[in-house]
Amino acid sequence: MKKLLLGCLISIAFSQTIVAQQDLPGQIQGYFESYQQENPPEKAYLMLDKETYTLGEDLWFSSFLVVGSTQILSPLSKTLYVDFFDGEGQLIEQKIIKISEGRGKGDFRIPEYGKPGEYRIKAYTAWMKNFGKDYFFEKTINVVDGQGGDFLPSLSISKVEKLGNTVRYQSQLQAITKNGQAVPAQKVEIRVLGEGEELLNQSLELNPEGKVDFSFEIPEKAFQSLGLEITHFENGDYPVVNNLKLPYSLSLADIKFLPEGGNWLLNKKSILAFRAVAPDGSPLKIEGKVAGEDINFASNFAGLGKFEFTPSQTQNSVSVKDLNTGQELTFDLPEAKTEGLSLTVVDNSQADYLTVFAQGAGVQDSLLLVSQTRGLINYMIKGALVNGVWGSRIPRETLIPGINQITILTLDGRPLVERLLFIQPQIEENAWKIEQSGALTSRSNVKIDMAYTSDLAENIGSYAISILDADQLFTDEDKGDNIYSYLLMSSDLKGKVHNPAYYFTDPAATKEELDLVMLTHGWRRFTWEDILTNKQVEIAHFIEQGISIEGQITEQTQSNRGLKGGKISALVNSTQEFIGSEFGPNGRFLIRDLEFDGKDQITFTAEDERKANFIDVELVQPEATFSELYPSYWSQIIWPEKLAESLQVRRMMQQMTDDPDLVDLEEFTVEGQNIQQEEDRIKKVYGSGDASIDPDKIPGSAAFNNILQMLQGRVAGVQVFLSGMGADVQIRGVGSATAGTSPLFLLDNIPVDINVLLQINPRDVASLDVFKDPASTSIFGSQGANGVIAVYTKTGAGIQRSVGGTLVTDYQGYAVAREFYQPDYSEKTTENAISDQRATIYWNPLVELKDSEVFSIEYYNTDVAENHLLIIEGIDSNGNLRHLTRLLK
Repeated sequence: MKKLLLGCLISIAFSQTIVAQQDLPGQIQGYFESYQQENPPEKAYLMLDKETYTLGEDLWFSSFLVVGSTQILSPLSKTLYVDFFDGEGQLIEQKIIKISEGRGKGDFRIPEYGKPGEYRIKAYTAWMKNFGKDYFFEKTINVVDGQGGDFLPSLSISKVEKLGNTVRYQSQLQAITKNGQAVPAQKVEIRVLGEGEELLNQSLELNPEGKVDFSFEIPEKAFQSLGLEITHFENGDYPVVNNLKLPYSLSLADIKFLPEGGNWLLNKKSILAFRAVAPDGSPLKIEGKVAGEDINFASNFAGLGKFEFTPSQTQNSVSVKDLNTGQELTFDLPEAKTEGLSLTVVDNSQADYLTVFAQGAGVQDSLLLVSQTRGLINYMIKGALVNGVWGSRIPRETLIPGINQITILTLDGRPLVERLLFIQPQIEENAWKIEQSGALTSRSNVKIDMAYTSDLAENIGSYAISILDADQLFTDEDKGDNIYSYLLMSSDLKGKVHNPAYYFTDPAATKEELDLVMLTHGWRRFTWEDILTNKQVEIAHFIEQGISIEGQITEQTQSNRGLKGGKISALVNSTQEFIGSEFGPNGRFLIRDLEFDGKDQITFTAEDERKANFIDVELVQPEATFSELYPSYWSQIIWPEKLAESLQVRRMMQQMTDDPDLVDLEEFTVEGQNIQQEEDRIKKVYGSGDASIDPDKIPGSAAFNNILQMLQGRVAGVQVFLSGMGADVQIRGVGSATAGTSPLFLLDNIPVDINVLLQINPRDVASLDVFKDPASTSIFGSQGANGVIAVYTKTGAGIQRSVGGTLVTDYQGYAVAREFYQPDYSEKTTENAISDQRATIYWNPLVELKDSEVFSIEYYNTDVAENHLLIIEGIDSNGNLRHLTRLLK
């Protein structure tokens, strides 16, 4: 399979222009060829149906997995891990997605009782782990509480000042309702959180205008996340939490001034680009002035900018002002050198070449110019300075879309200057032929014929299609990544790129701003040190073409001789798939490439050459790649009005059309039913709670840090507060003045402290019961006044043990993707009587379409949508990317 892939990669690669073929050029060429053939990197990209959701809503995704420098759909990995995190960085769920020829599909149900905020999704394969977690796909989405809107806080900072080792903020908090009215006077509590850790706790009182001025001090530290948690009390007692991002002190900012090419020389005009970001990677809005010069500069929306400067001295400085906090500081510019090279690249879109111009002083060496994109060398030429200058033209026809790295080295391999340049793909929206039949009226039947026209009749594209109610979209819906921006740019750069899709909305208009990204971000894929020492990636994780299961064989009775090694087999119940493997004297085994969907019963049978079947078989749960991330906060509370207004109607329709076997909230929070199996395994002295959670029905729960994560967002009225210092749980609708605020915690029917529960391994939990109604908590007396959380561990029959070298157990396979519901209004039915205000009107995650062939879709409109936003993303068999957004009326 790998040899086949390599042949494909080589066959579709463009012809390479190699002008110099001495030792160094051959060494560089050899490294990149080995890189492509032996360890081709994979990239994952997920297209979501949209980017802003309400709590309890369904999130749909289509996955694209590409490989190698030409980024064709990958025939390698068949297993993709997709992790879903809430705004506090806690893992909600993990899905294992089956990949076929680089494509897959899946979905998540956002917890109905979670907290609003910036949720994140990560996607990766086992093979991608070899290249580091920075290469994993990550996407941020907005999740709002559509039932909220009675308390929408905003924070304004009037002054930030550094005081010794602390930072002092002067602030104003204002709270309004969704109707724009001031929240009447009430108490609120605030906490300042640095990377989730509490730095400050303070109570405030809003005035009749819903405002309060306050100041506070926190340690001066570059936290990866810094936020203000604002808690108001609904009906006077139930805490409702919102989080907002806090600005950082300018003294903590990462502000870099970067000469084009990396060097600048005395008395030679150069471009200095700059990047100003906070410790969490968010852009800063700054302005400044070069000391002693009439040169002013200011950052754009992404914290980037540039100016021209001819240094007359080696040491230079600039004054910088943060326009958000008012702080001012002085920064030193890089030292201007008396000897070395400077680099200028001219990209005239009207010319059929790029011009590379080097000027220098004191450089006598012969030089080598190398131009490459994702490991494909498109140009290499040898030269030297003549009268202090050297220039070369790179034919545009040799360049492929994406980030082009231009480097000039000495012939002994010492890089002198380097520059990134982005080559835009041909975004041919006119190549799409879209024809709409049917007016967008209430429940009208709509037909859309689509085709991508090209000269390649046999070229096949693989696509995902989403159609949305355009009026329910959040205004910043297009500011994240799309398939162009991620696969061609974001995935190959060091550091966060702010609003990457923006640069592809109008390539001609955004060309200069995109070049600022190239001037201020580093190439992440390889270093010249690795290239010149031929240091390839160390392979610790292999390509997975199925489900992998690890385990341990041990003696039933320990002896001095121990195990000798033997064979083990796995039989999947539903498919009767049978795979064998071997284990050594240490007893470790790995069963690879099983293929089954959902949770299935697997029979493991092992025999040791010395101990025969007098052995035990135990499975080893894989360690979580991520169990939590740093929290992520909104700069301002997001309130998509029309999406929130339609929540109740959409939720009713969702409940009516849900698959009864759907693993979701109704199975997480079972009201006195479907618990007989647990009753057989566990003695529940106090009976069943008002809600019962089965951890086995939460995909990826084994990766949770603690068992309280299972409660987050899954039980109505239960709030979980987690931090590095501990945890707290509050249950709505219960409580007494003398019982404090925390519920009673039980572990296997015995009262314990919450910290004891935090030590329990989530894999050992059989059930979590929540008692919250007065009738059910009365049995606990005053101890249960604030509700009860009862945890029951797997004991007795709850633990599956092997017998005679055989283990029969359930194991989670590939996630079973649900089908997107599309109503049929051709006939009147009881189900169709429900009001239809869907935000996602049509979703198809897997569409194959030959170029120039017509693909037709047909669907029914909602009751209210007057404008539809059509989004198509895909990739063809040659690795060419496709993206289209079009408004239908």
